[in-house]
Amino acid sequence: MVFFVNKLTLNGPAEELERIYGAVADFMSGQPGLVGYTLLRSTTRPEVYLNVAEWTDLASFDRARTQERFAGGERVTAVSSGERHLCEVVFRGGPSAGTLTPGTGAPGVAG
Repeated sequence: MVFFVNKLTLNGPAEELERIYGAVADFMSGQPGLVGYTLLRSTTRPEVYLNVAEWTDLASFDRARTQERFAGGERVTAVSSGERHLCEVVFRGGPSAGTLTPGTGAPGVAG
């Protein structure tokens, strides 16, 4: 699994960022390898959003973002500045996540 995390700081209207994000999300939803995505808005700094997208692998993410329709489309950077990060799972928890082996990002057996 690969996670794309983008911290977005508004420099335009929040409604416009959310509209553009929705259009990009519609496109990405049809791309092979996308597991899911979430757009979060900070409750302490409402001008800050976090886009978190989970992909099965880096190659799928790279293919999606180099598609002509995506490359030529509207961008959230029209109304925000971004700080992008590709991330890997170190730990994942919760009742439905099972137990993870530290450092592998893969389900394991609790010690």
